[in-house]
Order: sequence, then structure tokens, then C-alpha cells
Amino acid sequence: MYLSYLFNYYRLGRFLFALALFLAFQVAGLAAGMPLFMYALGLYTLIAFLRFMTSAEKTSYFDFLLDIVFISSIVYLSFGQYTYLSMLYLFPIFFSSILIKTKRIYIFPLFAAILYTIVYIISSAAVDRESLLNLSLHLLSFSSIAFAGDNLKERMEKQERYIRLLEEEKIRMQGYERLYRVSADLAHELRNPLASVSAAIQFLKEGKPQADYIEMLDTETKRIKNLVTDFLLFSRPSDAPKEKVNLTDLLKSLAKSRPNANKEVALEIEDGIEITASRTFIEAALNNIIKNAFEASESKIRVALKTAEHSDLLDALRDLYADRFSNPADIWITAEIEDDGPGIDDDMKDKIFEPFFTTKNYGTGLGLAISYRIVNSLGGRIIVEKSLMGGLKFTVIFPKNPSMGNS
Repeated sequence: MYLSYLFNYYRLGRFLFALALFLAFQVAGLAAGMPLFMYALGLYTLIAFLRFMTSAEKTSYFDFLLDIVFISSIVYLSFGQYTYLSMLYLFPIFFSSILIKTKRIYIFPLFAAILYTIVYIISSAAVDRESLLNLSLHLLSFSSIAFAGDNLKERMEKQERYIRLLEEEKIRMQGYERLYRVSADLAHELRNPLASVSAAIQFLKEGKPQADYIEMLDTETKRIKNLVTDFLLFSRPSDAPKEKVNLTDLLKSLAKSRPNANKEVALEIEDGIEITASRTFIEAALNNIIKNAFEASESKIRVALKTAEHSDLLDALRDLYADRFSNPADIWITAEIEDDGPGIDDDMKDKIFEPFFTTKNYGTGLGLAISYRIVNSLGGRIIVEKSLMGGLKFTVIFPKNPSMGNS
């Protein structure tokens, strides 16, 4: 990946260098005395520009051969005046040895040596010992720079592989760390209701009045059941069977079925919006966010649903999750849920999707974590920001036809 970027920079640098050389000769007043040299330089500048603008990022032998032929032509046209121009051979030889992965890189120093030898023989009056020494030194320098570039390329590739292994290990360790933390949190959350259940059983054994302790057993066992249910939903793999889900009807039903009848619900929902996904999962994800909005709001909740094809955020998500769904150019669905509640501090926004994090005195603390996991598995994202209504605004974005992957 890094090498492809380097090749792109090489093509850009080649064009800028040729343009700068062309302008320098013009400004220095050297163009009039070397018309053929300037024609060759101008033609090469144009070709370098076209190659930079139109060719793909894939490394091409043609680019390096083009450079060597061009350098040979300007060495020939300026022979005897600017002998230092033969140093330019080193650039295409060096970069070709880095960017081309096979041992065929050595054709470039050989090709450059052959062309330079032809130019030297044609342009020199005679070939003597000094000429042979000149040609030998050029061949040696061409071979040495190719060998150095090849060695550097191998070191870079080893470093990239090592970095990739470190990144994979880091991701693996983060997964274990998160598993340990969630498991510890779950054990902590289960310990309190289990202690209450144990105490109630002990009191019943001692013959104390049953009514209060039966009620306690009923409450705490429901709490344990909810914890286990939510945890299973949070940890369950995301390859559940998918079906066509009418999000328009689902979101309207979730927004209108809340028990808070005294709160105003503003619906801005487009008709006929469907998604291919697990109905259980998508309903759980949206229901948890809507439930959170109702519980946090003071008097008003806004729920919106729409489709979109382009925006900076959507385009970024397409690139980020291109491997998770079959059609990266698909239409995206955006759901917005906001309330007029007190909101939360900015330093807590990053924590609200963590398992068992809650600011309430009740609940499992898994609701928003479940929503985040499900939406992420769809190749989407949940964005939290301050609402114009005063509370929080949750923006849920996911592709219309996702190919759910593990997350």
C-alpha cells in the first residue's frame, strides 16, 4: 500500500522536476541555443503530466523506461556542455528497484548503461581509457543504486509485515481486554440480585413472613433474566437470518407505543423505507435508542427517517466499510432520534456505548451498547451530538442492503 502511494508521488515529482528544469532553462536564457533540447524537455514534461493525470496507481515498467530514454536524449543533446545530467539516471533506477517487486529491476540499470554507452560513443571523438573508465563507473553506479534500492525495498516490506502483525496482535489483545472487562462487569451486575435472592431464601427458611420476600425474589429474578437476555443479544454473532424489514412501520410503532403518553412525539418519517436485516436485531437497536430518548426527555421527542445517497459522512463510511456489503454505492438510511432532556457532559459521550455504563438507577446498562454493536455489524455508525432541542441527538446510519459481518 505504501509503495503504491510512493509511486504516485514519484510520478508527480517527475512532472514537477521536468517542468522546473524546462522553466529554469527558459529563465536562464539557455533555450535559444538548444532548441532540440528544449523540444525534448517540453515533450517529456507533457508526457509526464499526462501519465500523472490519467494512469492508474499500479507500477508500470513503461514509466521507468520512458525516464531512461528521456535522460539519454537530453544527455545526447547536451553532451559536452552539461555532463552532470547523466546523474539523473540514478532516479528512475533507484525508484524502479523499490517499486517493482521482482528481480527484473536489474533490466533498468542495464538498459540505462546500454543507452548511455551508445550516446557516449556517438558523441565522443574517440573511445580511450578515460572513456572506458567513465563508462565502467556509470555501470557500477547504476548497478549499485539498483542493489541499494532493492535492499531497501526488502527492509520496507519486512517492516510493513512486522507492523501489520503488531496491529493484528493489538486488535486481538484489545478484544481479550474488552471480553475480560465485560465479563467482570456482568459478574458484578449479577452479584447484587443474587445476594438479594440468597437473603430472601434464607429468611424464608427461617419462617419469616413470605409476602415481602416472594416479591423480592420475583423482582430480582426478573432483573437477572433481563441481564442475561441483554448480554446474549450483545454477544450473539451478527449472522442471524435476514429479511425485508419495513423501517417506516417499525419506527412509527416504536415511537408511538411508548407508555409516556404525556410527551409530544414529532415524526418525520419517509414512507416505504425497507432494509434487509434481522428484524430482531434492528428492532432492538432502534428501540433502545428511542427508549433512552423517552426516558431522558422532558416533554418532546423527535424521530426522523430518510434515505440518502451522498454526503461527506456517507462517502467516508462507504470507503471504511466497503468490504461489509456487496454494493458500496448503495443507498443509505438515516434515522435521527433526539430529545429535549438535559443531555450529558461531553466527556461522557464516548462512554455511553460501553457495556454496563449507565447514569440511571435502574436498567442493565447494555441497551446502547447493544444498539452500537448491531448498527456497527450492519456496516453503519451511530453519531451522538447535542440536539437543538436541548438534549441528545442520535443519528443512526446504515446501508439499505448490508452484508452483515462479524464485529
